[in-house]
Amino acid sequence: MGKIKGLIAVLILVGGFYVGWKMIPPYLHNYELKDDLDEIARVNSYTHKTDDEVRAVVIQQAGTRDIALKEDQVNVTRTRDGLGISVHYQIHVDMVMHPVDLDFIVNSMNNRAY
Repeated sequence: MGKIKGLIAVLILVGGFYVGWKMIPPYLHNYELKDDLDEIARVNSYTHKTDDEVRAVVIQQAGTRDIALKEDQVNVTRTRDGLGISVHYQIHVDMVMHPVDLDFIVNSMNNRAY
């Protein structure tokens, strides 16, 4: 009976490591993308780049984080107070027993100081 409990404990531990190995990277990349969007919004609030140029920068930067974005997933909003960027994307995680689709929404707004 003690060997069965030990085997179950090892299986649970291995399963926990497996789930962490598969699930942590998308969340880490999302966090890094949030930092990138903050920087892009801060820099481009004071430039004369078009919304399409800002969108292209966001898509390129997301690609460096292993996040594939399309143009319709990136919204750039300009107000007289600053620049806002919103990204909505989904990541598919293949798990052995149950594949998971993670839905992420990342927003950044930079207000210009007058």
